This record gives sequence, structure tokens and C-alpha cells, in this order.
Amino acid sequence: MKKVSVLAVLILMGFLVPSFAAEVSFHGDMNNRFMLYTNHYDWFRFEQKGSLDDGNVEDNFAEIKYRFWTEVGSDDGNLKGVYAVEIGGIHFGKPGGLGKATGGSYSGDSVNIETRWAYTDFQIPGIDQKARFRLGLQPFTVSKYLWSETAMGAMFNGGLDMFDYQLAWMRTYEFKNEEEDNDSDDVDNFLGRFTVKPMDNLKVGLFGLYQSGDPDTGPGEYGEFTPESYLVKTFANTVELDIWNFGIDGSFSQGLGAGKLFLNWDAIMQTGEINKATYSTRLSSVSGDFDLNGYFLHADLGYKTDKMKLTYTFWYTSGDDDPTDSDFDGFIATDLDITDSIVLFEGSYADDDGFSERHYLLDKGFIMNKLAFEYQATEKLRTGIAGLYMMTAEDVEYADNRNVLQSNDSIGIEVDAFISYMLYKNVEVALNAGYLFADDALDYFETEAIRDGEADENIFLSSFRVRYNF
Repeated sequence: MKKVSVLAVLILMGFLVPSFAAEVSFHGDMNNRFMLYTNHYDWFRFEQKGSLDDGNVEDNFAEIKYRFWTEVGSDDGNLKGVYAVEIGGIHFGKPGGLGKATGGSYSGDSVNIETRWAYTDFQIPGIDQKARFRLGLQPFTVSKYLWSETAMGAMFNGGLDMFDYQLAWMRTYEFKNEEEDNDSDDVDNFLGRFTVKPMDNLKVGLFGLYQSGDPDTGPGEYGEFTPESYLVKTFANTVELDIWNFGIDGSFSQGLGAGKLFLNWDAIMQTGEINKATYSTRLSSVSGDFDLNGYFLHADLGYKTDKMKLTYTFWYTSGDDDPTDSDFDGFIATDLDITDSIVLFEGSYADDDGFSERHYLLDKGFIMNKLAFEYQATEKLRTGIAGLYMMTAEDVEYADNRNVLQSNDSIGIEVDAFISYMLYKNVEVALNAGYLFADDALDYFETEAIRDGEADENIFLSSFRVRYNF
């Protein structure tokens, strides 16, 4: 981080003005990523649209993902403005055009800069010691397993002593009201959270999130979505939403010997309606109004010392067992990034080309069992290994290449490993790899020619990065 006075900046720009009490800081995250090798690049088509061909589909690539942000604020911390830009996922040598996240070929990048954050954050005097407002495009987290991404809106944070509270309104889609009789309701999201920390080693949070929206559609007009697009952000502007999310999360730790035991937990219940929708699978298509009743459970249990950390992770994401009825029993996330698996999620360092950002498969939910070990070998060198056994909560159902109905729930066993070295104080070089021994549920994603009810293709991925943070 680099700090300079506003006066110095203005003088450099050729202006002569009096100095005032403010600070400017500039930050950066310059992430150079390489997919070293994969035997199935056809799998990595992001958002569960990949397909597994017969035999290897090998590839490798290099890309950059750079983020820079500036903070301008008063020296007493009462006021801060933040603006961030991102150059995202530009492959070396890949041609592109205006507005596309490509363009690493001849003569430059063809315009790839996007605004990542743009918000004002300020203290509210006379309420409590933590009371602050944040307005604009900002980082927004309800839960790591429900919604954790950038969003546009207003957030109020406050608290006293051991209690913190948060209120937020996020507008994620605004419909055009160009006709006098247009009665659409924009997609709005309202969050209330209360967190208590009665002691240093215990924290408990409660939250409620209400999500609503209604496009101006006529009789018989439905917004369509599929198991592959089972994520709120992919269809929120096409259907009527009326969703309530209630959750409890927290953490606890306790010293034991040379280290400490730790426990993290999350539990989320969903209820509400998704109306004016057509839900299409490979076997059926149903239009109408749907009741949503999903839930999610997660826990991390582990032990860590100065040198090592051992963690067992479990989660259960509810799935839908009957796509032809008027109920959605599958838990549905809004917008997030999950990195627990290198092959299935965004654990690869080249994460823009991951298979899925969700913690479930299709609308069938997910059961995760993961055991991970990390070891700090030296001050600069860290390494780790993990084993994952994964299933869907409900069977994945489809017709194979003989038109025989198949039903499977086992995804398979994955082995992941990484090694990270701090080349300089702010420069990391790291390598990771994952291998999925695929089980029969992945036959759903195989090309029609080899879709026979049994998994035929295992998946390997290795990636590398050089990352400079300041």
C-alpha cells in the first residue's frame, strides 16, 4: 500500500491549492495464472455446462487477472471513498473485441477494464461507535454459501461492545418501465444480520435475507431456467421471486496442547416461491408457480498449531428429487465463489475457467466429505494435501445413449495438493493440482456417444500462479 498526501498529487497535476486532512492509498492484486495441463478442457466451460468427450481433450493456457483500487479518506477515518477496476481473465494470445473479456493478441487488449467497486463509506455520528453507511457498488456477503460477491446497494453497519448488526438493501436488476401500464417490480434484496461475540473464542450470527422481483409479463409468459442454470443470478430478471432465507453461523475455538481445536458452522433454510417459470430438464418441462423449500448445513472441525492445520469439512446441500412437481426442494444460491474442489469448483488458480462456482451439482444438491492437511514447512514455504468424497443429495436422472433411464448419486473421489512459496514479501508463486476419480453421476455430463450409465472419464487439472499484492 502506498500513501501520499492530496497536496502532493495536486501539485504534480499542476494545481496550487491549500492542503487538507485527507489520505490517498493505492492497492493492487496482480495475479498471473497458468493452467499447466488438463486432460479434459471440455469440462471447464463454467457454470455446469461442460461435457466430457471420449478420451482426452488436452489444453493449457496463460492469463492475467489484475485488480487495482484507490481509497481516498479523511485522516480520522470517518469518511472513505473507494474505486476499483479489474482486468479479468485475459488469455495470452487470445483475440477479442470491444467489451469482451478477451484480447491478448496483437496490438493490445481490445478494452477489458471493468469497474469492480465504487462506493462511499462514512461514519454516522451520534448513534454508536461502529455505525457506518456504505453506498454504491461494494463487496457484499450474506454467507459464503449463499451470497458473497460484489453488488450495488446501501449497507448500514453498527454495534456496541460484543454486539454487531447489519442492515442492507441491494438492487440487482432494474426493469424498464417504458409503458404506462407496466407493473414490474425490480429485483430487490433486503438483509438483516445480528452477530454476538460473548467471548474471544466464540462468535454466533443470525441473519434473514428477503429477495423479491417480478417482471412485467403477460398471461402465459414464463421465464425459463434449467438445472444447469440453478442459481438466482441467472434467472432473477425473468421470473417472479419471493424468497426468504434464514441462517445461523459462527465459530468456536479452544486451546489444546500446543495448538487449538476449532469449529465453524453454517445452517441456512430457504422458503418462498418462484413463479411465472418454466423449468426444463432433459426428461421434462413444467411451467407454472413453484414452492421453494431448501436447506444447507456445513461444519469445519479441525486442529491447528503454528506449523500445521488438519481440517475435516462436511456439508449437505438439499436437492430436488422430482423436477415434474410444483416444489423446488433443492437449495439455491444467489452469487458466490466456492474453492473447496480444484476439479469441480473454483479451486484452480485459473478459476475463471472453473466448472462451477456453486457448492452443488445441477439441482440435485451436494454431500461433501473433505479431509485437508496443511503444513508450514518454513517461513516462506507452505504445502498441503486433501482428499474429497462427493455425492449428490438426490439422484441425477437422465436417459443414456440407449434411451435407458439412469439414476446415480456418486460423483467420486478427488485428491488435491498445493505448494506455495513467498518469493518476496508480497510475491507468491504457487502450484496446485487435482485429480477426480469420477463415479457414475458424472456420466450425465459425458457426450451422448459414451453416455451409458457408467463414468468413463477421470479428470486432471494442474495450475500455477505468480501473484503480487500491494
